[in-house]
Amino acid sequence: MLKEYKRDTNIGVGLGWIVIALSGYVLRSSAFGGPMVGYVVLLTGVGLFLWGCGQYAQGKGYSPYWGALGLLYLLGLLVLVFMPDRHKDAG
Repeated sequence: MLKEYKRDTNIGVGLGWIVIALSGYVLRSSAFGGPMVGYVVLLTGVGLFLWGCGQYAQGKGYSPYWGALGLLYLLGLLVLVFMPDRHKDAG
């Protein structure tokens, strides 16, 4: 995986995962504005996660559109993990 994509991948996937988890709390809580705010937080988390998956695919030498596998959430991320790295020697 190319080094310049590793940081973006970690930020997108990690932060996306955290925001998605927090959206569940916001959806159930009326203190933060209820379901409407919860759905906005959820969409933000999904967007970050998809962007991170796209950076991961791009870092491995594939089109960033392969990041759409992130729509399958953990299964899609697992597919990306097991895709062969075309930049193995680039480091």
